Amino acid sequence: MELVLNLDKIQSKSVSQYAKDILDNQNPYKNFKIENYKYAQLHKDVKSEILLRDIDFSKLLDNNKNITSSISNPFDLTANLNLWNYNNEDSFFRVSSLVKRETKSVNLDTFDDRNLFLDISQINENIHISKSSTNEINLIILNSKSNDEYPKSIFLDLSNNSKLNVIHFNVSNNKSFLYFETNLQDNSYLNFVSFQSDNIHTRNEFYASLNQECNFDLYGLNINNYGVNDNYSFIQHLKPSSSSREVFKSIVEKGAITNFQGKIYVDSIAQKTDGYQMSRSLLLDDISKANNKPELEIYADDVKCSHGSTVSKLDDEQIYYFKSRGIDSEIAKKILKKAFIIEIIESIKDDMLKNYSNELIESLLS
Repeated sequence: MELVLNLDKIQSKSVSQYAKDILDNQNPYKNFKIENYKYAQLHKDVKSEILLRDIDFSKLLDNNKNITSSISNPFDLTANLNLWNYNNEDSFFRVSSLVKRETKSVNLDTFDDRNLFLDISQINENIHISKSSTNEINLIILNSKSNDEYPKSIFLDLSNNSKLNVIHFNVSNNKSFLYFETNLQDNSYLNFVSFQSDNIHTRNEFYASLNQECNFDLYGLNINNYGVNDNYSFIQHLKPSSSSREVFKSIVEKGAITNFQGKIYVDSIAQKTDGYQMSRSLLLDDISKANNKPELEIYADDVKCSHGSTVSKLDDEQIYYFKSRGIDSEIAKKILKKAFIIEIIESIKDDMLKNYSNELIESLLS
């Protein structure tokens, strides 16, 4: 698969030489050796004969304020094409989405509801989301039934002392390529949980920049995927006394491939940083693959940072233990899989959304 952006046909946009160089020379749809994309297999047209499940999310619509139709305000980000403030190579997803798509914006402070629902699969544009108030909000982001080879970007800007919880349901997509960028100002907080299931070819990029005394938690869950499920993260600590926690868990089977590549970057002035990164994969057969690459890049000396990864299989002795007590092996496997991923479910802050997610996971594991 090759992604072609015809710059001559893009109207009302001044595409800089910087952007053109990235689009021409850093295109992972043409060059599969680019470091940050080397596991994503974007150069391939990944397909599956599996009929993806039609998952009912009506309960989320019934119990939470739907703000999808409110994403209507134009927001010009074309001037930001050259503005890359991360200590890492620029994202092809970011640049290509800003060239290809318009951007719409929404301010979460304009809503009185505590729980908000946003279906980004119904929106063709990039989305800029801002929040300034100190009240805590739960934002549900749904991405389902997508079959779009072009990347889409979601930008999150949290002002000082702002608090936001995001639950991202990325399910039943043929092709879905998303870029998330989060900028956290002083004393702000973001808890981001990403559920990824029943997809054929997906990649999610998570970039986060942390100022002073702010906190970013990123949790990812990957189950029941059939092709390539790829996650990349880059979390940078730029000021003192900030913290980040990142945990990704994958259950891989039926020949699927799951990838996690992430880096925590700590600036030289970002003393007292607390950073944690872990990726765990559970392989259920011999034809599936799990690629994990956690990294640390630290330039400060008074920090607490750690990272790690594991790839394992279900324990036959544990299954035998269940069977010896009259529990069927399939039920035993479901119990063990649920125990493996329970940490991700427990990371959800809102009780109603936690219960909903738990019920959804139960049905997906069946």
